[in-house]
Amino acid sequence: MDESITETNPAIPTRLVIVAGTYDGVLAGWDTVEHVREQDKNDIELKLLRRNDGRYLKLSFAMAAHEGSVRCLDIASAGAAPSGGSGDASSKKVKKRQRNQDDGSEAPPEPGALLSGGFDETINVFNLQKHCQAGELKTPNDLGSPLCCSFAPPCSSTSGPPTHVLIGTTSGKIVLYKKRDWSVQHVLAGHDEGGVQCLAVHPTGKMALTGGRDGKVCLWDLMKGRLAFVYKIPSRSKIRKETVNDIVWCDDGTRYAFCYGTKITARDVASGEDLLDVEMPSRVNQIAFIGGPEGMFLAAGCDDGGLPVLEVGQLEEDEDADTRRAIMAIEPVDKVVAGDDRLKCIRSVEGGSGFLVVTANSGGIVSLMDLEGAARMMLSGPDGSEEEADSKESESEDDSLDSDVGSNAMEVEVAVEILDSVRLGSGARITDISVWSFGDNEMGEVIDDEEDEVEEEEEDVEEVDDEPPARTFDKGKKFNKYQTTQRNDTLELDAAAVEKARKLVGQAKKKQRKQKKKKAA
Repeated sequence: MDESITETNPAIPTRLVIVAGTYDGVLAGWDTVEHVREQDKNDIELKLLRRNDGRYLKLSFAMAAHEGSVRCLDIASAGAAPSGGSGDASSKKVKKRQRNQDDGSEAPPEPGALLSGGFDETINVFNLQKHCQAGELKTPNDLGSPLCCSFAPPCSSTSGPPTHVLIGTTSGKIVLYKKRDWSVQHVLAGHDEGGVQCLAVHPTGKMALTGGRDGKVCLWDLMKGRLAFVYKIPSRSKIRKETVNDIVWCDDGTRYAFCYGTKITARDVASGEDLLDVEMPSRVNQIAFIGGPEGMFLAAGCDDGGLPVLEVGQLEEDEDADTRRAIMAIEPVDKVVAGDDRLKCIRSVEGGSGFLVVTANSGGIVSLMDLEGAARMMLSGPDGSEEEADSKESESEDDSLDSDVGSNAMEVEVAVEILDSVRLGSGARITDISVWSFGDNEMGEVIDDEEDEVEEEEEDVEEVDDEPPARTFDKGKKFNKYQTTQRNDTLELDAAAVEKARKLVGQAKKKQRKQKKKKAA
């Protein structure tokens, strides 16, 4: 490692990889490390980027992947073959590289395979270590285009490398592939022809949740390849059914959340009780779990450009059902239509502080954000503020100046800190993002202690058959109680990086047009 490299931000994981797909079928990736090929070695050595300029992300690749729009993305950790065929050769290479470390310790995990599904009904597999395509396959006949995808177990899991891949299609069916040879193991039918809009695999890889355009949330037993439970969202219209836009598990698999329309719902797996049932001011596109031992929260990307952060937890006995702590970390756009400021995607980042998210808006800007400030504000709460005020009144006049200074310090505290932002060329419309990260997780011991509990609670999932009474909160009251972060329209971006991204995306589009002409000829 280069000694001149500056110390990293403790909130940032050791390594972070972000991949974005666009309406033009282009894939672009950013990384916090760069690939350096030494003259005397054939192996590619990874070195941390120099961060003297305050930036963390560097564009590592851009390629034309699909003839239509990119519909879904997912990244797996290395350890199994990133392409079709046997995974033995790739696994041996990874283990050999780990044993050959100079200090004798095991090498840190690396991103392995990137899965990309497109409107052209193709599923592409890329090797993120070599930055090249590793394979391509078509969805089975009459199943349509892929809308969502996930490795099983997911990259955040501690259950080992992925062994299967799930693809949700426009036909409403889910295809379960064996990753070793990409053979179809099951075709699961549970949604109507509207399509499977989103899916999330449990950290154990033993079950999965899917949401469709038919207003259904389905729980699947992946061990037996069958449908375990179906929950139908009550429709507010007799003509149109609700569409589940996104569904996610928390890190330990004890809670899950989904969003549809303007509503966000979070539930406890063991009891089936609603931990959160909130209606937001505008449509919710995606959600992400964040948090630590102090508490768990949900961050949401909304159509109006707002980024709310909501606490997820059991209701206290003396707490009203409509009381819920929340904060609008980024204020919505003061326009009828948000346009380029619309938050299209939001994904949580494993490792680091536990409060990091990656967002992408309709203007092609990808941002790495730290939401710990929003969580701290909510944890202090109105009660804590009142107690602080009472204690200040009892202080002597000699300490009044110190109290004022402390008060001013609290007023300037921000709910969100944008650590870095990058733009994907100009005019690029992002459809989906996927995030892979590795870092020293301070929550590791807590999560490990709860693993046995998770395994016991999995067996109780099928008992969740009745919808508990919906609990909502007065969003007008709660949002006004906490300090929010005003939108900053003068976001500074690295001009050289933007120009490089613009050139790479342009080259990818030219290559794509040439391929189309060859096929047409």
